[in-house]
Amino acid sequence: MSKNKVFIVDDDVTASRLLAMGLEKTGAFEVRVENVATRALTSARQFRPDVIFLDVCMPGEDGTDVAFEMQNDATLKATPIIFLTSLVSGQEANSQEMQRGGREFLSKPASLAKVVACIEHHLARRAGTVNAPVAGGTR
Repeated sequence: MSKNKVFIVDDDVTASRLLAMGLEKTGAFEVRVENVATRALTSARQFRPDVIFLDVCMPGEDGTDVAFEMQNDATLKATPIIFLTSLVSGQEANSQEMQRGGREFLSKPASLAKVVACIEHHLARRAGTVNAPVAGGTR
């Protein structure tokens, strides 16, 4: 059985590695981490992930710019992107203002259980088996 691929883009090396290790430990995911935003698009194209977690504030290139590039890339445009950020609280991430952008935001630090639930939700939506928003998040 093949594992679902998760791509993490975050300039915080420690946080991204801890999240990757936690996801890999579940046995359900193959994870690749990119800590340099300007290399994210190339790395994602090579990896071809099922889900992308993207930090918002990074040096060199903002996460929203990286997301825009990925959305306009033929190999990545259908891949769900979830923003991970310490700029908003969990309550703010669920606000109407954040939902209007069409992206899900998870506030850092996000628990492994919440990240896994988010991944499973997006994989189910992609497969067409779920339409409801993820608990504690946005669509």
